[in-house]
Order: sequence, then C-alpha cells, then structure tokens
Amino acid sequence: MLRLFFALQPAPEQSSALADRVAPLVSQLDALRVPPENLHATLCFMGAVAPHDLARLLVVAAGQRGRPAELCFDALEYWHRPKILCATAGENPASAPARELAEQLESAFVAAGFSPDIRPFRAHMTLARKVPVARAAQCEWPQPLTPPLLVRCDRFVLMESRRGESGSIYSVVDSWPLYAEADADKSR
Repeated sequence: MLRLFFALQPAPEQSSALADRVAPLVSQLDALRVPPENLHATLCFMGAVAPHDLARLLVVAAGQRGRPAELCFDALEYWHRPKILCATAGENPASAPARELAEQLESAFVAAGFSPDIRPFRAHMTLARKVPVARAAQCEWPQPLTPPLLVRCDRFVLMESRRGESGSIYSVVDSWPLYAEADADKSR
C-alpha cells in the first residue's frame, strides 16, 4: 500500500531558512526535527492507497483546478495530542484558495470512491515531532514567528510517505499548477 497525501510546499530555500530559524527552539524542546525537505502544508490526506489505484487517483487529481494561494505562517504552536511543534498560518483572503482546494480535493476523491481523511483545513507545517510534554509545558504557546514566513503556492503536489531509519521520508509523486482565475477558465 502507498501512503499518500496532497500538499502545498514552500520553496526549498524557505524550508531551509525556517528550519534554521526554529532549530534553537527544537533543541530546547529536545524534539525530533523534521527535515526541511519534508516541510509541507497538507491539503488532503489520502492514507493507504493500493498501488493499482494510483493511476485513477492521478486522473482525479489532474482534473482539479485551484487558484494560487499565499499562506502567512506567523505563529509557532505546540499540539499536545500528536506532540508536535508546528508553524501555523491564520485565515486571510489570500489563503482562502488553499482551504477551497482542500475541500475540493476531499469532495472529488470521495465522489471517485476513495476514502480521504476528512478534516477542516488548517494551514500548518510540522517542524518537530516527539516533543516531550514536560519540555513543551515550560514554554508559552502560541509563540509569534517573527518575521512571518509568506509562502506563495502556485502548485499542489501528491506526496508519498515512507518509513526510513530516522523517520518518515516524503517524496513528490506528481504535481499540478494552480491558476489565476482567468487562466483557469482558459485551461478548462
């Protein structure tokens, strides 16, 4: 089975810069750092997909259209249940296309007979895992991410998650452009 999800990704240099900025906090928390190349904002988690269903999933994904989005990651939060440190982006008009795309993907895949994990979209990037509760309790949450990180998204990607010796390894399976509204009308 393939473990798949759709996501928005920052540019590689943004991912590296963000990882460097939060490295002191990750160290203070004694947490497991997420590699910069794994940073992403999940749109739709597909979960386990049989390899023979991949071609059908790709066809459904290729039929989806969305508008470019801007996600402004301006806070660092500790999420108790999964024990993660993440950068979060608040809702604003420029981020609305990301939420709309997440909802569109979920609907399209349910209609196609898949079983995505349906959750309200909340733009976040996991920066560290296995954050000890006692360490997290020593910090005030949320913390501002100053300066904020503005991620301009003009593509969405399908990623595969595999287990490696030192944690999850994510790789891009395919990607599709996001269009300005005028361009989206022309592409249909």
